[in-house]
Amino acid sequence: MSYSLTKATSWNLAGYTYLILASFFSVPILVSSLGVTAFSHYALALATLAVASSIDLGLSAAVIRLLARNDHTDHHSIWSTSLTLFFVTGVVAASMATFAVSRIGLSPSLFPIIFFHTLATHILAHYLTLPQAHGRFDLYNLRTFIVGTANTLIAAFLASSGYGIDVLLITQLIASVITISILTHYSHHHFHLPPVRPSRIHSRRLLGFGLKNQAGKLMGQVGAQYAKFLLAPVSAIAVTAYSIAQGVVLKLAGGLTQLSTALYPASSAHAQSKKLQQTYHRLQLVILALSVTGLALYFTFGLRFLTWWLTDLTLVSSVHSILTLLIPYLAVLMLTPLASTILDSHNRPGLTSLFTTLTIALEITLALILLPSRGLLAPPIAALVSVVLTTPALLIVTDRTLRSKVK
Repeated sequence: MSYSLTKATSWNLAGYTYLILASFFSVPILVSSLGVTAFSHYALALATLAVASSIDLGLSAAVIRLLARNDHTDHHSIWSTSLTLFFVTGVVAASMATFAVSRIGLSPSLFPIIFFHTLATHILAHYLTLPQAHGRFDLYNLRTFIVGTANTLIAAFLASSGYGIDVLLITQLIASVITISILTHYSHHHFHLPPVRPSRIHSRRLLGFGLKNQAGKLMGQVGAQYAKFLLAPVSAIAVTAYSIAQGVVLKLAGGLTQLSTALYPASSAHAQSKKLQQTYHRLQLVILALSVTGLALYFTFGLRFLTWWLTDLTLVSSVHSILTLLIPYLAVLMLTPLASTILDSHNRPGLTSLFTTLTIALEITLALILLPSRGLLAPPIAALVSVVLTTPALLIVTDRTLRSKVK
């Protein structure tokens, strides 16, 4: 397989940059058009979809890991098995997501939309594994450009035109279906055959690896979304402020996520390479330097930027108070994605899941304890403390894994 980490990362960064710009323009429009209360409901619906999307039995990493290898003998059978497993887990996750939104007071009209939106997300995740395994990140980033546009610019346009949450989610569902259609053509062109019957052998292989990864993936999404549900009883503005602040942090972290995504196929195919070890250490040093720079920039210009961007001073004050804690959290968090990618590619997904689970469990526990006294600031304080405590151990374990595997 011909593969260029530089080219893959460039495509991912292009998608990431586009999404940042699109979000920059769309967020203020969505908040002002929907209103704080409706926007908080929209944020809760998106949070439910995000958690549901992570219930995939860890299949994405497992499929990419096998398809990235040079032995093509079983690739078509693996691919067909993956489609079946993703569909089944998609139905289960969609049912769970529909039940969840029925319990948080959202409109019943959203229930079927949530169900099919979740199912489409799972099927899209299956079709994205093939281009990612092949290093075709131009195709992989179709989700960013098509679905991302629907989530940001098109959503903002529809909201400003008076449409509600249901229309926004339907539009995003249509965007997912369009992306699936394009990637279906790519997979057919590659295999020249329709899917065959799923294989029990490959099911066991995929699930054997994936299930070790599932707990960490699910806990990662729970950690990213739980605060919105925790703050829902506090006030609509608390949910809105936290959603905006977290969105800023996730967008800033997105570039690094794109880098680790690009690195995964290569690290899976060449897990014992000395060059991989050197690349990992160089990248981590660059990330550390960027983290320090980011801290300095936010504490110098952050409040002025938020005031200009959001204009609503009450909202600005709340978002800034959260970001004062989440930006240092991000600086530490940025050191973890590459480490987790290395562990996964070295067939140690259980360790990744363990560290993620411990971190999120600690964070949620601290947030629950702090909520009565710190209110809105409880989740960001808990996030910062938990990541400071667990990240050093993750980095040490990853470095030892790399050194023990290098030939």
